[in-house]
Amino acid sequence: MKKINLKNLFKDDEYVKKSNIKFFELDGDNLVLKMKPEKNQFNAYNILHGAEIFALMDTAVGCLSIINGKKAVTLDSSVNFISSISYGEEIYSNTKIIHVGKSTEVIEVVAMCKNKIIAKGSFTLFVLDKVEITGREFLETTK
Repeated sequence: MKKINLKNLFKDDEYVKKSNIKFFELDGDNLVLKMKPEKNQFNAYNILHGAEIFALMDTAVGCLSIINGKKAVTLDSSVNFISSISYGEEIYSNTKIIHVGKSTEVIEVVAMCKNKIIAKGSFTLFVLDKVEITGREFLETTK
């Protein structure tokens, strides 16, 4: 069983660093990640590219799975893009666990900006393995 230190989870992830995604807080099964997008993450219309919003949402559900002791990958997802954000704004995730089984998990996630829904999605994860979590105190110190 692999050990994962939550404090280092984002520090060792190059994609998360490149995307400017940061851990904010965990409250029950609601994991809040924040992203302050850079100019290069915006499309020709000067709105945040949908792939960047999806990345935040996918990262949130994957991290929530790890926090709950499971190494999992996205098997299926459905995302509705509802609104857009402009440069200089920050988006964040809100998650909710719908199902946890031996081999799959279903997690809903909403991307928000200033209490406005940007996108809403449902992710089905395939559980690869269990993981041993260390660094849980990190979750308590981020609130």
